[in-house]
Amino acid sequence: MSCARRNIYSYTAMRTYTVKKVAQDATPAITALWDDAVWANANIAKIDSVRPESAGKIPTVELKLLHNGSTIFGVFRVKDHSVLAARKNYNEMVCRDSCVEFFFKPRKDLGYMNVEMSAGGTHLCYYIRNEVRKGEGYEDFDEVSPTVGLRVITLGTTGFIPVEQKGDITWQMRFQIPLTVPEAYMGRLGDLSGQAWTANFYKCGDELETPHWISWNPVDELNFHLPRCFGNLLFE
Repeated sequence: MSCARRNIYSYTAMRTYTVKKVAQDATPAITALWDDAVWANANIAKIDSVRPESAGKIPTVELKLLHNGSTIFGVFRVKDHSVLAARKNYNEMVCRDSCVEFFFKPRKDLGYMNVEMSAGGTHLCYYIRNEVRKGEGYEDFDEVSPTVGLRVITLGTTGFIPVEQKGDITWQMRFQIPLTVPEAYMGRLGDLSGQAWTANFYKCGDELETPHWISWNPVDELNFHLPRCFGNLLFE
């Protein structure tokens, strides 16, 4: 069904990803893998803009997204050369593990939310109003409370890996983000259908033997917290 797009956030960016809509009875289960039929019609985003500070072999990273109006469903597929999944607790620094990330900003007058997920399934979620660094945090941000942040469902395929495991490995991260998570900090956002957000997708591994920093839309410095570098995220 064709929907009139609500351009609630006009932004010029290099890349655009369209999130296809699925019926309520056709949404992906959290266990659904990359090649399962439920993902067959989803567009593929290639996370392939590599920062020059990266070292060693670079993983191949792709993402699929779908939505049903009230929840965003996603699956990352990572063809990696080593993997680390040492963090077990919500809001630990999973970026130091083998990690994929989804940052999204629904409107120009709002902050953005970052959801960071280790290969083992542990995740971190912040709401950031001002991304200027301040100590270990940011000028104006909230660590999303467990009551809200654990509504984000994540499921990795590696399990807990406390010491870096070297060698070629393909792993996946499945996730679901209900709108009630960003709405707890941003206010009501409404049905996703027809909305235009900005966003970026990332892969990193700060504490790997060969650390790397890769994004979907390019970032102009070694910093993922750059909403000026987000691309366009359009909801069918």
